[in-house]
Amino acid sequence: MMPLKRIAMLVASTAAFISGQAGADVINVAQVLPFEGSVEASTRATAEAAELYLRKVNAAGGVNGHIINVVTVNGSSNLETAARRTAEVIRQHRPVAVLNFYGSARTEILINNGILDATRTPVIGANVSSTKVRQNPGNQWVFYIRAGLKDEAERMVKQSMSLGGKRVAVLYQGDAFGEDGLSQSMAVLRRLGIKPLVTLPLETRMMDVPMLNKIAETVLKADIDVLLMFSDSVNVGGFLRAYRERGGTALVATDSTSSADEIVRASSADLARGVCIAEVMPAIEKRNTSLTRAFVADMTAGGRADLASSMTALEGYVSARLFVEALRRVSAPVTGETIRAALQTRGPYDLGGFELRYGPTQYEGSQFVDIGIIGRNGRVLN
Repeated sequence: MMPLKRIAMLVASTAAFISGQAGADVINVAQVLPFEGSVEASTRATAEAAELYLRKVNAAGGVNGHIINVVTVNGSSNLETAARRTAEVIRQHRPVAVLNFYGSARTEILINNGILDATRTPVIGANVSSTKVRQNPGNQWVFYIRAGLKDEAERMVKQSMSLGGKRVAVLYQGDAFGEDGLSQSMAVLRRLGIKPLVTLPLETRMMDVPMLNKIAETVLKADIDVLLMFSDSVNVGGFLRAYRERGGTALVATDSTSSADEIVRASSADLARGVCIAEVMPAIEKRNTSLTRAFVADMTAGGRADLASSMTALEGYVSARLFVEALRRVSAPVTGETIRAALQTRGPYDLGGFELRYGPTQYEGSQFVDIGIIGRNGRVLN
């Protein structure tokens, strides 16, 4: 069980959401994310943007008489600990939904361990690219708002070919996610009649400078035009430093797992310039959708202008908005089951130029993929 001290801290941290709302029906949602390690900055941005939006909704009186209380917990970078804490939070707080779950391996455990089935709890906005996990036949509760790795790889390869050339290398994280990225990109390359000159795995948490240097030298010798990378931001930035400092000039494209801010931190703004990143949300910089305009306005009005340029924050915001829209369409008592039914049967959900569409057996809501390019100041341009 979770220590009482931790529970008290969580309740205190969300008290502002429900203060002054006496008599309202309070419903819980939960966020269990790894606020540590190389993903901490991204996961915090995701969670904080969702909380800020839900705070705004509560301040306007809630939804159909319901005030939303958010329970946010550090889910740990350890998979076993993350699974245990998620189950504890669900059992103790009985949320009507879990928002913004993170990672393919964590989500696969969550689907397979039966906690969602047992408690009838939907997950809205799992940050998962893995094709295998997203298409798990046992899933009945996890709803994805981002496009999957199949769609990302398709766009990455075709965009890179149009910009860079046909001498290709693929570097991939040495786990199920990375191997999926390799498999999906190879399928697209085969259709185009292209065989990569180099395919190499990166260790999951590799910041081993000698090893990075060795891989960079191997890629350099192949004289490639395009480098496709499926890994986290730390690996991408670390490799980029080794490769660019040795004179490597190939176009580098990464999947959406990578964050521009984190790539820049792991390399530099100069070394990261020109890197193409798959984006599964509408471009913030363009502000050509009502979703992105509302996001920037809400982050700024909420005192978090620092989040207004973050794609990971936008993803958390979208999860929260989707939950609120599903809640608006629930006429029966609000439970995990009625939220799930609203997502499956009362869509589509147009959040302002970004549409999500689910069904009784359809848990992938979007196929949207765009490509952003890291500019001179380290920010993504579209």
